[in-house]
Amino acid sequence: MTLTKDTVAICMATYNGEKFVKIQMESILKQSFKDWVLFIRDDHSTDATGGIIREFSEKYSDRMVVIEDEKLEGGSSKKNFAAILGWVTEHYDFNYFMFADQDDYWLANKVSVCMERMKAAEQRKKGPVLVHTDLKVVNQDLKLLGNSFFEYRALNPHVTDISHLLVQNNITGCTMFWNKELNQLLNLQNDAVAMHDWWITLAASCFGRIECIEEPTILYRQHTGNVVGATKVNTVSFIIKRLTGSAHVKETLKLSVVQAAAFLKCYKSMLTREQVNIIGRFSRLMNHNKLIRVFTIFKGKYLKQGIIQIIGEIMFI
Repeated sequence: MTLTKDTVAICMATYNGEKFVKIQMESILKQSFKDWVLFIRDDHSTDATGGIIREFSEKYSDRMVVIEDEKLEGGSSKKNFAAILGWVTEHYDFNYFMFADQDDYWLANKVSVCMERMKAAEQRKKGPVLVHTDLKVVNQDLKLLGNSFFEYRALNPHVTDISHLLVQNNITGCTMFWNKELNQLLNLQNDAVAMHDWWITLAASCFGRIECIEEPTILYRQHTGNVVGATKVNTVSFIIKRLTGSAHVKETLKLSVVQAAAFLKCYKSMLTREQVNIIGRFSRLMNHNKLIRVFTIFKGKYLKQGIIQIIGEIMFI
C-alpha cells in the first residue's frame, strides 16, 4: 500500500449488513477520486457480512484492509467507528479521513468534491477543518424520499456555533471529511460520547472550521435496521411524536449534557474562557430546577432547530 499526502482513509463499520454492504462497497470503488484506502471492521456479524467483506478485500487487497484486532471494543455503532479510527490513526499516517456506513450508496463524486473543498479551506488558513455535505434520502430500494436531507430534517447546516451544537448535531457522520489537524484532537473512546460524529462536530466548532457543501453526495438509505434514521420533520406524525415522546426527548437532552461535561473535562486547557463558560453552563443544566433550566436554555441559546423541536425541548427539559 502506497500512501500519498492526499490519500484518504475511509473507515467503515459493519454489523449484519449482508443486504446492503456489497452495493455500498461497489459505490466506493466507483469513486472518481481514486487515492483512498477502505478500512473495514465487522462487529461480530451473525449473517454473511464477514464473508462478503473478505471476498472483496481479497479481490481489492491494494485498497481494502479488514481490521481483525480482537482487542478492539465494539458492541455499538459509535464504539465500532471509534475503534476503527483509533486503529487507523495508530497504524498509519493519513492526512484525510472519512466515515462510511454499511447501507448507504456513495455518488461517484463524493470524495472528489470533499477534497476540493478541503484543499480550498486549507489554502485559506491552516488548521483543523471538517467538511460535510447534503444527502439524498432514499428508501431501502434506493427510491427517492427527499432530494435534500437538510430540507427533510429542517436543518440549517450553516449553524456552527457551540451553543446550538451542544444540544443538536446538524452534521451527518457519513458525509464527514476531516483533516489530520482535526483528527489529532479527537478522543472518541470516552464513554460519555453520545455519538462519534457529534463529538467530532463539537471539536471542529471549538478548534477549527466547518465547511458545508450544499450538494448531496450520498443516497442515505432508510430501512428498518437503521441505527440512526431520518424522520421527516414538521409532518403530523413527527409533531405528535415530538410533543408526546417525553422519554426520548429527555434521554437525548441528558446525553447531550453528559457529553458536554465530558468534552469540557477533556479539552478544558485548550478552550477559550468564553467556550469554557458556554460549555460549563450547559453541562450543569440538570443541576437546576425547571424554571432555571428554561431560562438558561434561552439565555445561552442552547436551542434546537425548528419551532417544534424547541417546544419539545422546553416541555421536557
